[in-house]
Amino acid sequence: MKADRVKKTIKVTFLPFETCVEVASGISILEAVQKTGLPLRTSCGGKGTCGDCVVRILSGTYRKKSSAALSDRLVSQGYALACQTAVKSDLILQLPQFQELSIKSVVDTRFFQKDRLSGYYEVEPPLRKIDLELSAPSLEDNTSDLKRLERELGKKISVGHLHCEHSVLKKLAYTVRQSQREISVVIFDSKEHTTIIDVFSQAEEKEIYGIACDLGTSTVVLHLVDLQSGEILSSASSFNQQIKCGEDIISRINYSQKPGRLQELHDLISGTINHLVEKTTATAGVSSSEIYYASFSGNTTMIHLFLNLEPRFIREEPYVPTLNQVPLVLTRDVGLNINPEARITCAPAVGSYVGGDITAGLLCTPILRDPDRNSLFIDVGTNGELVLGNKDWLLTCACSAGPAFEGGGIKCGMPASPGAIEGIKIHDSGQLEYKVIDDAKPKGICGSGLVDLLAELFIHGYIDRNGKFDETVTKEIVLDTEEGKGFLVEKAQKSFWGKDLVITEKDIAHLIRSKGAVYSACAILLKNSGLDYDKIDSFYIAGGFGQRLSIENAVRIGLLPDVDRQKFHYLGNSSLLGAYLILLTEKNRDFINQVADKMTYLELNAEPSYMNEYTGALFLPHTEMDFFPSVKKLFNANT
Repeated sequence: MKADRVKKTIKVTFLPFETCVEVASGISILEAVQKTGLPLRTSCGGKGTCGDCVVRILSGTYRKKSSAALSDRLVSQGYALACQTAVKSDLILQLPQFQELSIKSVVDTRFFQKDRLSGYYEVEPPLRKIDLELSAPSLEDNTSDLKRLERELGKKISVGHLHCEHSVLKKLAYTVRQSQREISVVIFDSKEHTTIIDVFSQAEEKEIYGIACDLGTSTVVLHLVDLQSGEILSSASSFNQQIKCGEDIISRINYSQKPGRLQELHDLISGTINHLVEKTTATAGVSSSEIYYASFSGNTTMIHLFLNLEPRFIREEPYVPTLNQVPLVLTRDVGLNINPEARITCAPAVGSYVGGDITAGLLCTPILRDPDRNSLFIDVGTNGELVLGNKDWLLTCACSAGPAFEGGGIKCGMPASPGAIEGIKIHDSGQLEYKVIDDAKPKGICGSGLVDLLAELFIHGYIDRNGKFDETVTKEIVLDTEEGKGFLVEKAQKSFWGKDLVITEKDIAHLIRSKGAVYSACAILLKNSGLDYDKIDSFYIAGGFGQRLSIENAVRIGLLPDVDRQKFHYLGNSSLLGAYLILLTEKNRDFINQVADKMTYLELNAEPSYMNEYTGALFLPHTEMDFFPSVKKLFNANT
C-alpha cells in the first residue's frame, strides 16, 4: 500500500472528561465526539449554521471552514465548530458547556455557629498520628518490632483490640531501623478495634489530612481538610464525568445494565474525585498519600455507582437498594488516588431516592435539635428531596425535578458558573435588566435566573398560566424559533457566544414540570403529616441553586408556598458541609446514622394522590390560585 494512502491515526482528548479517542486524520471533530458518546448539541445536524457544537481547541493542528455562526472574536480565542473542523494532528479540546466550575467559598460560616447546627462542630476525628520512640532490641530484649511498637503505643493511649494492616507489617522492620526507632504511626479508631494503618519515620514530617466530598449528579465538590486543626485547606469542583452517560440517575441506572458499563460509571466518578484530589493537593502543597480519611455524601444511586454496586433495583418496585448505611470502606477497593489504607465513610441513605446528601444536610440545620418547631428541608437539584418534621419525627420523600433548575434541557440553560445570568428583572416599561456571575458577557441562564425569568414573564403578562406566550406581545420580544415561540433575553451581539439568548415555550414547559414536581411533593408530605403550611415554622433551602434563588419569584411561579418570607433560610451546599462535619468527628457519623434509622420514607410512586397533586401544580402558580394569595393579588392588579 502506498504511504499516501495510509491514514494517520490521531488521538483527540476531550476536557474536562479526560476522554480520549483515536480517529483517522481528516475526520471532523464532531465525528470524533460522536465516537465517545459525549454530549454536544448539534441543532442543525452538522451544517454549521446553528453554532451549538462549539469547542475550544487548546493544542494541535486542524483544518476549519469559515462559518457565520461563529464570530471572529471567538475564532481568535481558539473556538471552532466541531462539525466544520477536521483534525490533522493530536488535539486537546475543551467542551465549553462543561468547563470546570470556579467556586467561591462553598461553606457559609454562619452555619458553623453551634446554635444553627444539629450536628457537632468539633475536631475529634477517628484518625490520629502518634509519635513513638521504640526501645532498642537486644539479646536480652528480643521482643518483636510490632510488640515493642504496641508497648510504646500503650503508654500514650488506651489500646483495646489492636490490629495492624499487612502493608504496615511489610515495611515495619525497615522503617524502625532506618528511622533510628523514632517513628510515627497513624491509627484509626473504630468501635470494634484500633487499627495501625501507616508507619513512617518522624523525619518525614508527614501530616494527616482528609477529604469531604459531595457526589452530586451534575457536579462534584471537594474540600481538603487538615484533620488536626479542622481547617479547610483547599476546595475544588467539577462536572461529574458520568454526565456523558446520562444527565439524571435513572438514565445512568439504565446505562449501567449493559456489560462493562457499571464499571465504566464507577471509573468515571472515581476519576472525577481523583482529579479534584489532584487539584486541591497541588494548591495546598500536600501529598495525596497523606490523605487517610474521606467522607462522602450523595444520593443513593451516586453512592452505589461510587462503590461499584448494582443500582438496578433502586428503580424497580419495591425500590430496594443494596444498602442504606454503608460500612467503612478501604480506599484501595474504590480506586481513589489517596493513601491506599485510607478509610471511607458515606452518609447514610433513607431510601432509594433520599440519600446521604439529605441526611448529611440535616446536620447543618436546627431541625434535629428542636422538638417543638416543625421545619421543612428542601434540596432542589436534578432530584428534589424533602424532609418534614422536628427532633421527634421526620417524614421524607423525593421527586424527579429533572435537570432544568441546573440549566439542563433548557436551550440557553447552564450551571451557576461565570457568564451565567443569575438574576433577571423586567421593568414596567418592558426593559429587561439582568445580573451575570462575575460580570462577564452572558453565556446562558442558570437556575436562579430561570426562576426569575419565568416569574417576570408571568407577572408582566408575557405568558399565561399555562406558560404560553401571549399572541399580542410584539414580535421584537417574542421570536419564532425552530423550537417554537421564544422570548429574547439578549441579542446575539451582546452575548458571549454571539447567539441570541432565548427561552422557548418548550423550555418554560420543562421549568413548570420541575417546579410542579417539587411543590406537589411538599403537598404530599403535609397531607401525610396532617399539617398545613402555616404550621411550618421554618423552611430550609439547600444546594447551590438556593444560594442565588429569589424567594419572591420562587413563590410567584409556585415552586415554594406563599407564606411569610422570613421563614425561609438558605443553607448553600449543605451536603458538602454535612460531609465535612462527619469527617471531623465520629459523633456526627453515629448521630446521623441514628437519625436515618428513625426517618419515615414516603415513596411517591406508590402514593395514589401524588399525580393529582402534580397535575394541579402544572400551572402558574397553581390550579388553585387561592393557595397563592399574594400572587393572585399581583396577577389581578397587572391584568
